[in-house]
Amino acid sequence: MKKKGNYGKLNKKNGHSSAVPSSPVRRKKQTKVVLKGKQSKGKLFRYEGTYCATDKGYGFVKVEGFTRDVFISERFTNYAFQGDKVLIELLTPGPLYDGEQSDNGRGPKSREAKIVKVIEHSITRIVGTFEEIRNGYGFVIPDKGTLASDLYIPKGNTMDAVTGQKVLAEISDYGEFKRSPEGRIVEIIGDIDDPLTDDVGVICALGLRTDFPDAVIRNCDDICGDGTIEGSRSASQLDDLYDISALSEVFGDSFSGKGKRLDLRDIVTFTIDGDDSGDFDDAVSLEVLDHATEDGGVYVVGVHIADVAEYVTEDSPLDAEALERGCSVYFPGRVLPMLPEKLSNGLCSLNPDEDRLSLSAIMLLDKDGKTVDHLITESVIRSSKRMTYGNVDKVLEGDVPSGYEPFADILEDMAAIASILRKRRFAKGSVDFDIEECEISVDETGKVTDIRARERSASRSLIEEYMLLANKTVAKQFCKKKIPFAYRVHEDPDMTKIRDLVETFKKLGLSVDRKIIKKVNGSDDDSISSSEIAKLLDEAEGTPFEMLIKTLTLRSMQRAEYKPESLGHYGLAFKYYCHFTSPIRRYPDLQIHRIIKQTLRGKMKADAKEHFTSILPEVCRKSSVCERRAQEAEYQVDRLKMIRYMEDHMGEEFEGTVSGVTRYGIFVKLDNSIEGMISVYDLPADDYIYEESLLRLTGRRSRRYYSIGKRLRVSVSGCDLNQRVIDFVIAE
Repeated sequence: MKKKGNYGKLNKKNGHSSAVPSSPVRRKKQTKVVLKGKQSKGKLFRYEGTYCATDKGYGFVKVEGFTRDVFISERFTNYAFQGDKVLIELLTPGPLYDGEQSDNGRGPKSREAKIVKVIEHSITRIVGTFEEIRNGYGFVIPDKGTLASDLYIPKGNTMDAVTGQKVLAEISDYGEFKRSPEGRIVEIIGDIDDPLTDDVGVICALGLRTDFPDAVIRNCDDICGDGTIEGSRSASQLDDLYDISALSEVFGDSFSGKGKRLDLRDIVTFTIDGDDSGDFDDAVSLEVLDHATEDGGVYVVGVHIADVAEYVTEDSPLDAEALERGCSVYFPGRVLPMLPEKLSNGLCSLNPDEDRLSLSAIMLLDKDGKTVDHLITESVIRSSKRMTYGNVDKVLEGDVPSGYEPFADILEDMAAIASILRKRRFAKGSVDFDIEECEISVDETGKVTDIRARERSASRSLIEEYMLLANKTVAKQFCKKKIPFAYRVHEDPDMTKIRDLVETFKKLGLSVDRKIIKKVNGSDDDSISSSEIAKLLDEAEGTPFEMLIKTLTLRSMQRAEYKPESLGHYGLAFKYYCHFTSPIRRYPDLQIHRIIKQTLRGKMKADAKEHFTSILPEVCRKSSVCERRAQEAEYQVDRLKMIRYMEDHMGEEFEGTVSGVTRYGIFVKLDNSIEGMISVYDLPADDYIYEESLLRLTGRRSRRYYSIGKRLRVSVSGCDLNQRVIDFVIAE
C-alpha cells in the first residue's frame, strides 16, 4: 500500500523514547504568531463562524449572514479542523459587511482573520486507513476532507487492526503544537482494496443511519399488516369514496366530491422510473378534451403521489426516524431508505395493478400550457403499468417495445404537453444549466462494471415537467391561503459574483444588455432577474466560451434549501415552489402532505396553524442539512467508484473536456463523466500565467492556453483512493 501522511520523528523533547511513544509528530509544525502592526488599536472585531479547511494548510471561515468567506492563513488556523465552530478576529480594522470592494473598485475586498478559539469541534470520529508502525501502536491516515493530519492510535487502542484496513476511529485528544491528534479505533470496516468498503466507509464517516431501530420496525409492521390497503391500518380509507368516470369531471358542475377521497382506479395512470428503481412515489395521467372548456382548458394533467402521510403519522417512531434521516441516500447498487422497505417499496409504493392511497394534483391546462384550473385532493389509484425511461424513449422514437402498445398514443400526447410546458418555463426566464450526471453500474461484489454519462432524454424531461407543474401548483395554492408550509427556495444570486460574471463577458468580447450593466454598477436597485441570466447564457451559446460562461454562472447561484417562507425559486423562475412529489424519499414532502391533508379535511384551525408554524423552521433547517449530507455521501461514493474503475485503465487514453482551471493545474472531465486533474507541472514545459477571471492558464512563452471547454486527449497516470484523486497527463 502506498504510504501517505507527514511522517515525522517521535517527540523526544517530552522524554518519550521510540520504544514507548506518547504522541509522534505527524503534521507540520505550527508556532504561535504574534500580530504586529495589523491589529486595530480600537475595537477588535470578532465573529463566530464555521471553518473550512483546505489541503494547502490555509482555510476559510463562513460567517452567517455574510456572502463572502473570511480567509485564514496557515499560521492563524490555531489547529482548527474541518467544520469546527470557531471565533475569529479580523486582522484589519473595520467590521465585516457585504458588498465590500477593493481599493480600485474592481473586485471583492479580501478580509483576513485569525482563529482566536475553537468553540466546538464538529469532527469526533474519522474514517481512514490504518498503518501499524511498531510495538502495537500506529496511525490512521484520514480520508481526504476530514483531518489535516494523521490520527495517532496508542497501544491497546488498535482493535488489532492491520496495515491496509479501513477503520473508524474516535478522537480523544485533538492535539496542539507538536502533538498529533490521538484516538482509538472503534470499528474495523474492511480491507481498503475491497470495493464493498466504499459506501460503508462513507456511511461511518458521515454518521448516516443504516438499520432501523426495533421500535420503528414494530411501528411499520403494525401499520402495513399484509401489505394491502384492505389489510393495513388504513383500510377504512376505501369505505367512503367519490366515483368519477373521467378526470375532466373534477372541473365540471356535477362534481361535488371535494372533501372525499376520489376513486381514480379506472383512470389510466402509470409510473416512469429508472430500470433499478424500487420505490415508486409518483404516477401520471392525461386526458385530452375533445372541446375546450369555458376557461379554455384542453388538457387534464394528473400527478398522483403516494399518500405516505396516511401511514406515517406525526410523532410516531417512524416519523422521528424519517426526520433524522431527512431523505433517502442512493449509492451504486445500494439505497439507504428514509422509510423501511416494507413501506417504501411496499404499501406506499405505487406498484402496478395494486390499489394505492395517493394525493393527486390535477391541473386543467390550455393549449399554451397555462393552468386555468386545478384540484388537489386525496385519492386512490391503481397504476396500469410500471414503465422505464429507456422504454418510454423507444416509444417516443417510434420503436414501441412489447407491452407498451396500449400506451403509445398517451405517451406521445404527454411528451407534446411536456414540450409546451418546457418552452413556457424558459420563456418566463427559467435557467437551464444542463448539469451532466453519471450512471455507475456495479456487480454484487461492489466492483464497477460500467460508468457512463446520463443523457437528457425525452422521457426524463416529460416527468420533470409534470413534477415541476405539480410542485408549483401546490405551493401557490397554500401560499395564497396563508397556511403554514415548507417551500423549496432558491434565492437571488450574489450580486458581487454577477458583477464578476459581467466583467468576464466584457473581457471575452461578448455583449451585455445595458440594463444588466446598470444593475451591476449599482445605478439600479433591482436585482438581476433569472430571465436576464438566461439572456447572458444565450449570448454565449455556440461560442468557444459557452462552457466557461455556464460554469461561472452556476457558481454565482445560491444553494437551494427548504424554508417556511415562500421566497420563490430563482433558477426555475417560479414565484411559488415546493417539494410535493417524493414523500417516500424526502421528509419535506411528507411534512407538507400532512398539512395538505389537514386542510382538505377541514382541520386546519388556529391551533393547527400555530403548531405547524412552530415546528416548520426546524423541520426545514434539518431537512436542508440532511439533504447536503446525502449529496456529499453520494458524491464521495461515486468518486471512489470512479477511482477504482480508472485503476483498471492506467495508461489508457481518453477524450475529455477541460472542466475547471486553477493555478495548480486543470481538471478534465472525460466523455464518460469521470473527472481528473493534470498538474501544472505535468503540462508541457512553460511558465504558466493564471487568469482567474477567465479561468485560464496561458504559457508565457508558447502562448498555449487551457480554459474551460477546451478538448483534450489524456491518459491516466495515477489513482489514489485515500486522497480521492485521479491524475491525468496529456496524451502524446
